[in-house]
Amino acid sequence: MMLIMVTTRAMTFADAEREFHVRLDPAMGSEIKTGRLIVFLIADSSKVPKRTSPVDGPFWDDPQPIFAVEAKLSSNGFATLDDKSDCFPVRPSQLMPGRYRAQARFDLTRANSSWRREPGNLWSDEVAFEVRNTSDMQVVEMVLSKVVEKATVLQVDGVEWFEIPSKLLSKFRGREVLLRAGIVLPQNYNSEQKYPAIYELPGFGDDHLGAMRGRPRGSGDTSDAGVLAKSSFRIVLDPEGPNGHSLFADSANNGPCGQALTEELISALEAKYPLIAESSARLLRGHSSGGWSTLWLATHYPTVFGATWSSAPDPVDFRRFQKVDIYGQKNFYTDANGADLPSLRKGDVVEMTIRQESRGEDVLGPDNTSGQQWDSWFATFGPKSSSGNPAALFDVETGKLDSKIAEYYQRYDICYLLRNNPTELAPIFRNSIRLVVGTEDSFYLNEAVALLDAELNRLGRTAADRGYVKLIPGDHGSIFASETVRSFPKEMLDHLRSAGHVH
Repeated sequence: MMLIMVTTRAMTFADAEREFHVRLDPAMGSEIKTGRLIVFLIADSSKVPKRTSPVDGPFWDDPQPIFAVEAKLSSNGFATLDDKSDCFPVRPSQLMPGRYRAQARFDLTRANSSWRREPGNLWSDEVAFEVRNTSDMQVVEMVLSKVVEKATVLQVDGVEWFEIPSKLLSKFRGREVLLRAGIVLPQNYNSEQKYPAIYELPGFGDDHLGAMRGRPRGSGDTSDAGVLAKSSFRIVLDPEGPNGHSLFADSANNGPCGQALTEELISALEAKYPLIAESSARLLRGHSSGGWSTLWLATHYPTVFGATWSSAPDPVDFRRFQKVDIYGQKNFYTDANGADLPSLRKGDVVEMTIRQESRGEDVLGPDNTSGQQWDSWFATFGPKSSSGNPAALFDVETGKLDSKIAEYYQRYDICYLLRNNPTELAPIFRNSIRLVVGTEDSFYLNEAVALLDAELNRLGRTAADRGYVKLIPGDHGSIFASETVRSFPKEMLDHLRSAGHVH
């Protein structure tokens, strides 16, 4: 970290109170660069771990100051961020006395939820400064000297990387779009043998590179997970796009993502690898946003996929979009008493409100372009706005809900679809869907699952049902240690054995 000197002097009426000047390192070339310029701060007094870089904000459990502008930069000028910039949760003039670390980021590409996966993006070294008197004029300078390089994908034994261009998505987006997957080969792989596949859909922020994680302990592993690893391919998909996680649903903003997966990627995979081309041999596994994706794919492509094991899915009933009934409430930020609604909890402690999360996203990318969680949901579940970006379900400043947009969301409301088409969907839930969520889910996702469970109970269940919905003790992550989730490999093996795919 670099300690810089900042200029301070007594203010006059015409002075800006505090400014951040961001320059482009001459080594970045003379070409004018255009994008979203963001300055992140971390106060020394914050709860954010000391080794955390400011540029990796925003931070959920202790929101730190963020300032941003749309900028054009060349090597002979600088951009200024001040009180006229987009700011959250305070403006530069409102910074409390104390020491801060600052870092600048220049997002030049809108292609992914993570700026670190977008080659060409720029960022600065950290600088440290101190606010001694809120009435002093102060200038903090940063230089964009670092660039995101194209990632080198590691070569790992037993893992292959697969990609093909998507004609469907390329046509929709007007540029080449690649469909990617990480392929974990079966242990003791025999190319002369046919195998079933477990399609793994990552949660928000992850991609196909997750194929390098969670690999089996070795060919001598006789556990259910080990046997499953010997008996099937594990195929980890890439859900990322310009609006973040696509949820693998065809949508007005992201394009035909589900169609591209089922008609293009799976066909190409089955042409290259010895996969059993039957629905009973294609299983789904997903958590969080990946959990919602697997439910969507299982219910909308029942002839493609045979069963799913889903955990802690994104909202499955929009009468509980986390804590909000989007059809019955007028405000997304507050309850009937005007109290701010939570978005993240740890035990009984609220760590972030919906307002905090949404306002932070808006600074990262205005007009619903941040690619973060709320904007990814806007992109998947909602229509386009007049600007061509995802339409907002609620006003970012006030939280006021848009009832017309909420009505549009019904086509992606899984429980709403079940209530209105039980003849087709109820048998899929009874036979093909295993769903688990923690009763203390960190994002309150259990509340929507409870409504779905009640609807399935109303429709009736039988002892012969293979599917289930279980609400068990635990939060968003701790349920992985539960007996229920640890039983998933055995249940997958039982399914594959009953279909004759594993012996």
